[in-house]
Amino acid sequence: MVSYAVIWPTCSITQEYIENGTTIQHADWSKAARFGIFGTFFMAPVFYGWMQFTSKFFKRKTLSTCILRAAVEQISYSPLAMAYFFFGMSLLEMKPIKTCLNEVREKFWPTYKIGVVFWPTAQTINFYFVSEKNRIVFVSCASFIWTIYLAHMKAKAINVKKPKYDKIEEAESD
Repeated sequence: MVSYAVIWPTCSITQEYIENGTTIQHADWSKAARFGIFGTFFMAPVFYGWMQFTSKFFKRKTLSTCILRAAVEQISYSPLAMAYFFFGMSLLEMKPIKTCLNEVREKFWPTYKIGVVFWPTAQTINFYFVSEKNRIVFVSCASFIWTIYLAHMKAKAINVKKPKYDKIEEAESD
């Protein structure tokens, strides 16, 4: 939790710097605080529990077992974690539930496509080369890169689509 308390807000500020050249003095500190809160109190405990849970099922440390474990994680944990991230961060922004759901719908697949390459690679390295006591530290380093990408995706505006009946009413009024 301590590493995520540092990593997540730092990633938010780093993403602002990379994309906009925002200096530390002009960083969006409320956004960084939301990232810190979400990373510390929501993502870190869930991820730690998940790592503990899966380590019970994958005892052997062969390359094929490590690849299988990374694939299982990508299929089972990653989709939930991404939806949880977009929805939870939007809730922390005090957005209505409908907007939170729209953000998940719009940003999930583009994010997942990148994650399906990044995370299995990182986790195969983690499970095969890193000792179990250091896996969370390794994942925290990989998570730094990933969370900058999540911050980038979170910062993208969502398209607000009008319901079909609004378009019909607009056409009738023209």
